[in-house]
Amino acid sequence: MKEKILNNLPLKIASVIIAIIIWYAVTDISDPIITRTFADIPVQITNESYIAEGRKTYQVSAQYQTMAVSIRGNRSVVNKVQAEDITVTADLTQIVTMETDPVYVPVTAACTGISSENIHTQTATIPIEIEDVDSARFPISVDVGDTSPAKEYEIGSRTTDPETISISGPESLISKISSVVAKVDVSGMSESGTVKGTLVVIDKNLDEMTETQMNFLNFETGSREIDVTIELWRKQTGVQLEAEYSGTPEHGYQVTDITTTPEEITVAGSEEALSELAANGNVVTIPAELINIDGQSKDTDITVNIDELLTDEPELKITSSAETVTVHVSILPNGSKEFQLDVDQIQTKNLASNLSVLYDQTQIPVRIKASDENLEKFDTSMLIATIDLSGKAAGDFEVPVQIQLPDNYELVNGDDEATEKNEVTVTVHLREKTDTSARTSDNAN
Repeated sequence: MKEKILNNLPLKIASVIIAIIIWYAVTDISDPIITRTFADIPVQITNESYIAEGRKTYQVSAQYQTMAVSIRGNRSVVNKVQAEDITVTADLTQIVTMETDPVYVPVTAACTGISSENIHTQTATIPIEIEDVDSARFPISVDVGDTSPAKEYEIGSRTTDPETISISGPESLISKISSVVAKVDVSGMSESGTVKGTLVVIDKNLDEMTETQMNFLNFETGSREIDVTIELWRKQTGVQLEAEYSGTPEHGYQVTDITTTPEEITVAGSEEALSELAANGNVVTIPAELINIDGQSKDTDITVNIDELLTDEPELKITSSAETVTVHVSILPNGSKEFQLDVDQIQTKNLASNLSVLYDQTQIPVRIKASDENLEKFDTSMLIATIDLSGKAAGDFEVPVQIQLPDNYELVNGDDEATEKNEVTVTVHLREKTDTSARTSDNAN
């Protein structure tokens, strides 16, 4: 038996060596050694209590919160690895030295089925900022963003639970906090209720803190989600605006009328407040102290900011888009009165035969001064109004209206020159007769 084994021994040894070489060659060709790199593997910080015990905390800049990891091995093994299979750990108990700022922590990578010598991180350590722990308490406001409840409703009040919150974290982050906001979605809400809000932190540059920064903050509730109670108020359209005034016009003048633009607004309020508003005729009155006409001798326009109204009605608010209200106060000499003249009564002179006249208003104001008795019986049918369109082609023009009044009547309109000429003005639109419109006047020349 021994002779058979030793027979041609060199040849047998050579055959084994050749077989091994062939095996390695075949393996290298069919399943070669490769290196594969995985980007953005999260770095997990462990043993955080090692720092926290000394009333310290830490921050890791965003660029070191993930890192690339390379794995070397046979292609058949490496290609099966997923990023989720890889863990990168930074153990705070392994801080190199506490004497540097920042401190450096070694990182290790692991992957099931891969030996430690075949897995390598992009860098051997990462820098970590060690800071004192600080805390502060902040009120919580509510932000609904671009969302809105059902069109018949407006948000009346919003209350968070809790109303304030204590936040702790790195001193440098806490010092940057300006406010805390609960973001909620109220899309389509049609009844009051409680919704979930997500807390965001606003820094002193009025920017939201990033998720990276938020991860180093601790909220006393243990979560960034809180309850927000939304109280909806019903909208009431068609609410009339009225205005009172203060002061006294110049001697010899009187206030004859007060109008507002817009004439109506929309308000929202609690059911109790809307009931009270309805009992008052659905009227909102602009207070007299906002409309002062002391010493005025002609019409006056006063602009009032919407937010100056309803300041004494905590459960009512104006929801109209207009930010201001214009209050027009008509001031006339004593013994005068304003009448409305239909534009159809205006006669045209020297109108080209191929043109028609259009007006952008149905009536124009005419102010007449006379005795109380004569004013009482005056009627616009008693006057003659004419416009002279000599030489005018198609176009838009502001033209004087000549007013002829009976004896014992006088025209007044606040413009001394126009008053002397017995004129008021009107805008006319002259159009070719083929251009039809809803309002035309083709009076004979």
